[in-house]
Amino acid sequence: MLYRLALTSSLVLASALSLQAFALDQAVLAQSADVPFSGTVPDEATFISPAPGTAEPTISSNSGGIATNLESQTPATIGVQSSTSATVTVSPPKLVSGPSPDPSGTTHIGFLKFGSTNVRSDVGGGSATLPAGNTNLEVNLLVERPVGFTPGIYTYVVTLTIAP
Repeated sequence: MLYRLALTSSLVLASALSLQAFALDQAVLAQSADVPFSGTVPDEATFISPAPGTAEPTISSNSGGIATNLESQTPATIGVQSSTSATVTVSPPKLVSGPSPDPSGTTHIGFLKFGSTNVRSDVGGGSATLPAGNTNLEVNLLVERPVGFTPGIYTYVVTLTIAP
């Protein structure tokens, strides 16, 4: 009987030592490592959701009652989404279509407004700095001819350029 007690005790002791050695082994094998990730957020500026504006002829005081001006009545609107501050430039309006071409001496001015900033294409290069984030822009135009507009439908385009 003593023999069985000694055998059982030695097996229990051996098992306990084995489990303790296994636990120590696991503690030695446990490690941690930092795995780095990196990414680049590019300087980016994007136009979103343009809505066209409307223009109507107006009669200047010295035109003898003939419509020599075409100017915005409703501004065109467009959003800009930018990850950083960006430069926006407004160009003078260009005739896309109409019953008569713009004669020599025609004045073309594009206007841009956002927040309290007002920009003209004929002043300071027509550029301003946009803040980072979302900005709503209003675009207007003025076309002033030395002679009257021929009746018909005219389409002009004002180009905006953004550069981060």
